[in-house]
Amino acid sequence: MPRLLVFAMPAALLGVLAALLAACGGDGGDRRVIQITQTDDACAPLSVDVRGGEKVRFEIKNDGKKDHEVEGIEGMKLEELLIPAGRSRSLDYTAPKQEGAQKIKCYIPGGSATIIEVKVSAVGAALTTGPRVTKKPAKDTVVVELDSMTVTADKPAAVAGPVKFRAANLSNVDVHELAVLRVLPGDEYENAGEIEDLRPGASGEVTLDLPAGDYLLACLIAPGEYGSKVGHFPAGMKMAFEVR
Repeated sequence: MPRLLVFAMPAALLGVLAALLAACGGDGGDRRVIQITQTDDACAPLSVDVRGGEKVRFEIKNDGKKDHEVEGIEGMKLEELLIPAGRSRSLDYTAPKQEGAQKIKCYIPGGSATIIEVKVSAVGAALTTGPRVTKKPAKDTVVVELDSMTVTADKPAAVAGPVKFRAANLSNVDVHELAVLRVLPGDEYENAGEIEDLRPGASGEVTLDLPAGDYLLACLIAPGEYGSKVGHFPAGMKMAFEVR
């Protein structure tokens, strides 16, 4: 029978290993992943949105030929991390509870540098994102209710132009989101905008500048996201909607 060899690890080395695991997101917690991509010219995206108190994980991929570094600046509590050329690293971050903006410096020492703005919204507020988000006054308002794999709206259609969507998550247990999907040829969709991460009992709103066409109001929570065992969209969490 083969013998199992056990080696004692020095306490100092254990401390170093623990620090490395913490820097690389080793806690295994339920964190939303935010991707950061590095090239030798710049880093992207230029801004990200988080909620006050939200725990996120920055997954940082270096696609360049030079080593990069990232660190929080101007008071942001994000430790400095080296990402070697062609490698990926991760950093866990907990946003402060107060609304405001924080900054990440993504750079090559002695070379290019990008400042990424981390926009912190009020505690419990839903994030609103998408290419058609607008601050124009709404011409129409649609009230949407999200529940266990169902999406219902108070009207089946809206007038083209700025449309305000007010969404409420009626579920007692599930996190939902409202995505407004424009139907394109070839069974494809454009995600015109969404209200993300609506926890049980939460609500949010977003105004989208929409052209006429066919749409779906849907939830895009994926398997494993917030503990969900199924994808909400393929499970039927969607409804047809028209913009005239």
